[in-house]
Amino acid sequence: MKKRGPWTTLSERLAYETPWIAVSHHEVIDPGGKQGVYGVIHFKNLAVGVIPLDDDMNTWIVGQYRYPLEAYSWEMPEGGGKRDIPAIESAKRELREEVGIMAERWTEVL
Repeated sequence: MKKRGPWTTLSERLAYETPWIAVSHHEVIDPGGKQGVYGVIHFKNLAVGVIPLDDDMNTWIVGQYRYPLEAYSWEMPEGGGKRDIPAIESAKRELREEVGIMAERWTEVL
């Protein structure tokens, strides 16, 4: 058994893994004493998003079919970046790949 704050973990195992995520299955006792199951998603990459603005404050969005949503979605240029590469470099790559433009100035928000 292992304590995690007010929770107790009875057992933990890897349930599923891809190059992008791992999902662990936890048998737990919650703070109220009830036994249950908790799934934890571990992301292997960083998520990066870009809000490109031109001199007139216009922006770009990209559209694509999102399999989990079963729908077409309009969204900011975004993607994943490896943890050993600075997030700003991954953001620059995503903007170039998804919109086909390069920015002159960058402001990192998070």
